[in-house]
Amino acid sequence: MENFLNIGVSVSICIFCYDEEQKKVLIIDKDNEPFKGGKVLPHQMLKPNQSLEEVCSEILENNIGNKDIYVEQLNAFGKVYRHPSGRIIDISFYGLINLEKDSIKLNEENNARFEKIDKSLDLVFDHDDIIDFANKRIKRRMKYRPLGKNLLPLQFTMNELEDLYSCFLGKKFDKRNFRRRILEMDFLKEIKKVQRNTRGRKAILYEFDPKKYKNYSKTGF
Repeated sequence: MENFLNIGVSVSICIFCYDEEQKKVLIIDKDNEPFKGGKVLPHQMLKPNQSLEEVCSEILENNIGNKDIYVEQLNAFGKVYRHPSGRIIDISFYGLINLEKDSIKLNEENNARFEKIDKSLDLVFDHDDIIDFANKRIKRRMKYRPLGKNLLPLQFTMNELEDLYSCFLGKKFDKRNFRRRILEMDFLKEIKKVQRNTRGRKAILYEFDPKKYKNYSKTGF
């Protein structure tokens, strides 16, 4: 049994936000070996007396000062040589956060920051693979369940909602078809306030209907 028990478990988390019309992920700098100074996802080793959820909460508290955000378990990553120190299996989570309405305090000691997701990220270990897997999971989720409430301000325009879906799904929409489809699902409430866009035109503001949004979150579109 000693041979089978000689395995470590780590927990990592991809925290996504929508900022400056871009999809970004939380990155930190590794402060010890191996790969000291390299860019990584927030992560932590699992202690024998801890649950996965407890470690996930600690990671959130330590890196953004807020453990009450939308989080889901993602997948297990267990390539034999994924970690140079030994056999370590990583259990990953992903989370969605809104920088405007969610109270966060980034950890300055490990240079926690949100970076645009592209090829220049170049994270150590297999953390680029974890981000890629999380991206694919979110794309599938957004096609069948609403996730905008976790990423947008409390009130937003139809164009902002379309831009969010376009960014996270990696596709452009026909504006009329997108608007018709969204309004048919009837989980938005129109706000009497209006907002002027960059061209000075008035744009109607919307917010999510909590009851209907919750129902779609459970049952799907």
